[in-house]
Amino acid sequence: MANWAFEIDYANNFIVGLTEVLVDKGFRIWCLFNDGQPLYLFSSEYLMATPDEKVNVQARQLVRFIDGLSYLLFENKESVDKVNLTTVIDMNTFGTVHLQRFNNIPTTLSIDFSVYKPMIEDEENPMAHILKLVPSEVFIRDLLLVLSHGMDFKQMHQAFDLVKSKLDGLDFPLATLVRFLQTARQEDIENPMPLKEAQELISDIIFAVLEKYYRIHLKHCVVKDRSAEWGDMYDSLYD
Repeated sequence: MANWAFEIDYANNFIVGLTEVLVDKGFRIWCLFNDGQPLYLFSSEYLMATPDEKVNVQARQLVRFIDGLSYLLFENKESVDKVNLTTVIDMNTFGTVHLQRFNNIPTTLSIDFSVYKPMIEDEENPMAHILKLVPSEVFIRDLLLVLSHGMDFKQMHQAFDLVKSKLDGLDFPLATLVRFLQTARQEDIENPMPLKEAQELISDIIFAVLEKYYRIHLKHCVVKDRSAEWGDMYDSLYD
């Protein structure tokens, strides 16, 4: 069975930084130098038993979890670049493989997560931690998949439906939540919630839920909006 790797079409600073964070074999982003030029690659042990005709679909389903995490972390949701996989490489031979590509990727997952069990480590990076929970935690899996489509009102409403049962004990004013829901449902209200405010609210709710129920602290991993905070431009997600 081939040891698959997939070239990432565009590696921005966030993707480059993930090479230091996503080192587990379940969701791995890494760099291979070819004639002195860096190739940024995605690979996954969850694909080790995947037949050739399904590997492109399942790889693109897997990177949606990374996309969902990106939308959660980027302060400016418009600046998120989704992970786009291009060339397929057989790492047993280091040769390029031409496999069938599909324009439409099924929303129903076809991945066998039982083929690999990641080890949760003490004090590990929270981004790595949350992705390690994808195989075993349906809530995490569903949440990241919803966020992977972006954070417009439709997707945020779906995300809220997933987290609303976990809000007990969290300090979010009822009036603010009602205002968000009325706006998301396109109800006629006097003061609809702006999109950016809604994105900040839902992100804060998700951060709080992940902290309370999974001890995952993601707030310090937020990628700042550089255009809005010029004086903060030298800060890094990985400082």
